[in-house]
Amino acid sequence: MQDKGNLTTTGTTGPKMVKTTRRKRMARWVKRRRNVAATSLLRGIAYGIGAGGIGLIVWWIENH
Repeated sequence: MQDKGNLTTTGTTGPKMVKTTRRKRMARWVKRRRNVAATSLLRGIAYGIGAGGIGLIVWWIENH
């Protein structure tokens, strides 16, 4: 086993934290969730069309 020395003096104890702006953080957050939002929107549209279609069919049956 090799001796790695004192890690606190070499600076290899962890990754450096880079400060980012709020705009960049929000852009990354939106980019990660874009697919989920698109899927949810598509599902909502499909449910709406289906419910509207069923309602229209029921209305048509009741009136004829």
